[in-house]
Parts: sequence; C-alpha cells; structure tokens
Amino acid sequence: MDSVRQLAIGAPARRYRAHVGAVLVLIAWWGFGNLYEAIVVVPWLWRLPPGSLPGEFQPGSPVFYFVPTGVALLALAWTLVIRVYRDPYRPGRAVLGASALITIAAAGTGILVSAVNPTFRDPAASVSDVHTAIVMWEAGNAVRLALAAAAAVSLLRWQASAPVPGR
Repeated sequence: MDSVRQLAIGAPARRYRAHVGAVLVLIAWWGFGNLYEAIVVVPWLWRLPPGSLPGEFQPGSPVFYFVPTGVALLALAWTLVIRVYRDPYRPGRAVLGASALITIAAAGTGILVSAVNPTFRDPAASVSDVHTAIVMWEAGNAVRLALAAAAAVSLLRWQASAPVPGR
C-alpha cells in the first residue's frame, strides 16, 4: 500500500515532464538573455554617451526578447501550479515555490526597467547618473538570475524526486 501511495505522489512529476521542460526552457531563455545583458549590453552602455539605449519598441530593444518569454514563462509556471495542485497528495510545494520565485524575478524586472531605463534613454542624464543606473541594473540582474536559477533547481529536484515504477 505504501508503494502505491509513493507512486501516486511521484506521478505528477512524471506526468508533467513536458510542462516542466517547457518552463525550464523559458527560464533558461530568460536567464541567458539576462546573462548576455550583464556581460555584453550593460558594459557597452557604460562606454556610450547618455541617451544611447534604443526606445522600447525600436529595433534592438530588449522588449522584443523578454516580454514574450516572460509572459509565456509566468503563464506556464502558474498553469503548472494549478495542474499539480489538482492532483491527490498535493506534492507541488516545490512547483509553487518555483513559480513564486519566477514571479518575484519578473516583478523585479518591472521595477528595474521603470527605475533604470529612463536614465539610459535620457540624453540629458549625466555620465555619473548612467553609471549609477548601470550598477543598480547589474545588482538587480544578479538577483533575478539567482531567483531564476533557484526556480530551475526547485523544479529539477521536484521532477527528479518522482519514484520510478519498478525500482
């Protein structure tokens, strides 16, 4: 009887393998984009004159990369929470935690963009203001990357903890 319960608890992790995989792909997509910004784009902005960042919807804007990914990631993560919590035994605490981490990271993105991007786009901003905004962006970006990594680890652990029938 205990093995039946154990299989039932592990079943959602196996049943949702594709869903978890899609969430992990989007976390990686978002994370690699943030890493690219941290390593390439932001140091490049350090050397440019104030006001050099393209407008939100102009070619080269990160909006075209991050918004579709972020929306899809949030939708898939919370859909996974709903699906897992409908299963018996509710083995979805890790999924809920991962979705919460993703949501916090996304909220952090909104805060960072609204606080920092206007400085990057303002040609009247001083170089010192731009450099301060860059440091703020890099610190916030590091936090977002850590949150995304923690969410991915949480999902991977949850998925790996599923008992495999016959073992």
